[in-house]
Amino acid sequence: MRKDIRYRLDAPAVFSWQGDRRGRFQGEGITRDISVQGAFILSATLPPPDCPIQVDLLLPSLTGMSAVMRITGRARVTRVEDSAGGSWVRGFAVVTDDEHQWGLQTMQSESQFEFAGAAAAGPAMGTVD
Repeated sequence: MRKDIRYRLDAPAVFSWQGDRRGRFQGEGITRDISVQGAFILSATLPPPDCPIQVDLLLPSLTGMSAVMRITGRARVTRVEDSAGGSWVRGFAVVTDDEHQWGLQTMQSESQFEFAGAAAAGPAMGTVD
């Protein structure tokens, strides 16, 4: 059962996790919903269940100004939904045990988000040695 209310929000997400043999993997997607302690991310790239993951979400400006908000932090993959099971959904749920692990930053443009996510995670959809 969920502890927090989830809010429906389509926001860009980049994420990365440490794989076996010291490889680092990354992916990108769109949030389906978010809460104070977690999110569900729709993505073609699926991390393994129960793995620690670094997540960066870009929240659009609600005022129409150019500044946007970036939420970043460590979380754990709690559930993976793959379309192979007959569902059209392909994505995963993440949760943090400590809501203070999520950081909030103001950014001037989305291009800062792309650079920050790429720098944190390495090459897209691959491994970093």
